[in-house]
Amino acid sequence: MSSTYCDDKGNIIDFYEILNVPYKAEKELIRSAFCNLIKIYHPDISGKDTEEDKKKVDLIIRGYKVLIDDALRQDYTKKLLSTRRYDSNGYFYLPKNRIKYSISLKDLVTTRLLSKKVSRTERIRKFGQDVEIFITPKESRQGAIAYIELPSRMTCHVCYGEDRYCNVCNGVGRIPTVSRLEIKIHPDTADGSYIDIDLMNVRPDRFTTFRMKNLRIRITVIGKSKPMH
Repeated sequence: MSSTYCDDKGNIIDFYEILNVPYKAEKELIRSAFCNLIKIYHPDISGKDTEEDKKKVDLIIRGYKVLIDDALRQDYTKKLLSTRRYDSNGYFYLPKNRIKYSISLKDLVTTRLLSKKVSRTERIRKFGQDVEIFITPKESRQGAIAYIELPSRMTCHVCYGEDRYCNVCNGVGRIPTVSRLEIKIHPDTADGSYIDIDLMNVRPDRFTTFRMKNLRIRITVIGKSKPMH
């Protein structure tokens, strides 16, 4: 596997997580995330010159070069997803097709806004949850990890809210974007369980906030456990 993709121990790095962008992020969003992070962590701009910041900047630049190149990104993403089966605690990584949104995922990611036609109260009443995650009996016993993409706002990397005539954020100081939220489904989670998350207390980083206030997730166990002998 290419050393560009891996850390010094040979483990593949998740550059999507480093840049805090979804797997299907368009180049415009990748560039925006890159510029914002470089301005935050680069020593020449931040004034900080720690080894941690240097390593962070190196990862940001490496990730940007991979994700902005169509051929490299396709090769990298294929390798990344093929290796992500379970973490060091034995939690299984769930594929995206096991996640069902009660509102259109296309609208969620493409427009980066919540539907104005359907309020959250109506969604909860109609669907019972915002998101439903499907897991197998084995994943239910051992635990699983899912990544949910949600609309969010990022601090404008051009004016930081100080220019009301800014042509990037239109003077509001925030840019609409999409961020990933890691959901841990702990071992022995029962079918039909709910996970309620206060998104006001969960931030991707100190420069980003979710547009939703709360998230309700239903866990559905699919398939049947094999009888034990």
